[in-house]
Amino acid sequence: MYPKYQKRNTTAFTAASYFALAAGIFLYCLGIYNAEWELNVKGYYLLCMFLIIITSIATQKVVRDNAEDKELRSENPKHRMRNTPAFTGMAVAGLIIGFAMFFIGLFNAPFELNVKGYYIAVMLLISYSAIGVQKVTRDNAEDKEMMDNQNLNG
Repeated sequence: MYPKYQKRNTTAFTAASYFALAAGIFLYCLGIYNAEWELNVKGYYLLCMFLIIITSIATQKVVRDNAEDKELRSENPKHRMRNTPAFTGMAVAGLIIGFAMFFIGLFNAPFELNVKGYYIAVMLLISYSAIGVQKVTRDNAEDKEMMDNQNLNG
């Protein structure tokens, strides 16, 4: 009899990951809403946020897929890689470009240092928590599949 499969993420960690992402997005949007900027500047910073969220998730997926594929390839040399080098490069380049656009915009903005620090801190929270949410979502899906297989097999 095999030992019972246990979930990798607790409910508290899953909830904390989603809460951190939601709180980061809310605080960032609240800061943009309360800022006395032109609409095009607000749109620029919102686009930077969405680009960083999407590319953070894509980069985390690529890194994890490549690590798992490397492990599977050592066992089976014919294993097909899930990500092409072009997709890996685009995900990483997109993340770098997103942060570069964000930092260049902040560097050239006439804000006080504490305002710049606020936006940097919230953007790092958003990026980190987006990675956490992607990890939790993927782990939970894999855990559910493993538990379903275990229940079917007895």
